[in-house]
Amino acid sequence: MSDAAKLLLRFLDRENAATKFHYSEALKDYAEFVRASNVEKAIERLLARDHTAANESVTRWKRSMIGTRDRKGKLVAGRGLSTSTVNLRLTVLRGIIRKAFRRGVIAWELDVSSVPNEHVHDVRGPGIDALKKILDIAEAEPGPAGKRNYAIIRVFGETGLRRNELAKLDLNDVEIGASPALWIQGKGRRQKERVGISKKCARAIGDWLMVRPLAPTIALFTNLIPGRYGRISPTAVYDLVVALGKKARIRKVRGKNKVHPDALRHTVFTEAGREVNRTGRGVETLMKFTRHKDARVAQGYLDAADDAAASIAAAVASRLDRAS
Repeated sequence: MSDAAKLLLRFLDRENAATKFHYSEALKDYAEFVRASNVEKAIERLLARDHTAANESVTRWKRSMIGTRDRKGKLVAGRGLSTSTVNLRLTVLRGIIRKAFRRGVIAWELDVSSVPNEHVHDVRGPGIDALKKILDIAEAEPGPAGKRNYAIIRVFGETGLRRNELAKLDLNDVEIGASPALWIQGKGRRQKERVGISKKCARAIGDWLMVRPLAPTIALFTNLIPGRYGRISPTAVYDLVVALGKKARIRKVRGKNKVHPDALRHTVFTEAGREVNRTGRGVETLMKFTRHKDARVAQGYLDAADDAAASIAAAVASRLDRAS
């Protein structure tokens, strides 16, 4: 087996099926770009190059993916792929080369950087008062649905989980005791992380478990369809949060629902950012709570918490008024 084949096997072997598919597609794209008969041949050629030639080859690939646009933004050359797609493919190829370098197959690494992502989104969410309203409405709902929905919103409100992460929770992921917690399979993480919750949240989960259907699943949260009980889907989680937001009469913004799982997540993290700002603990503390690896993302919540951009804008406007 060639060095390239061994590298590919070790690089892809530990990934799950979905990740393996995306990584393989990225490598196939590079192979097609350099007109190699398959991925193994493409990697063999790349490993046989020197540092300069390898970087030139990958840079040309990067340029072809990004493309060239005219002043009006119309694509005139290349493929015009999204920033996230380009960066994923570059990350995969850099990962293969890094593994080859660490195993002593080559004496260089790729220097081709990712494309800067200028996408900026609103991280403020509907606010803590809106979240309290939703909690109250969920708690007032009768029957098992009310117990389940209240527990779900309580978990969202204390942890800022993604809806996929919440839907994946199993019965054995819950610790209800002196120091209650949830064990969460975070996005892009191989191992579960322990995330503390309040005793009130633990009680809400316990109340749900008392009325949870006897379903043939280890899922913590289930649907409530008679005869078809099973793990609640991320889509169902989204729908129930939106429905609760409508019951709470939380207004829409630019025609869009302001309440959905990601919006609750933003509210929780912005509120956490406000606490970090108040105590002066720094962005590292917030990163531990939000479980973000990129400090820039956590910094966005700190800025939203103290309305840094709004403060700066007000200061600039004030200076303009004085200047006139």
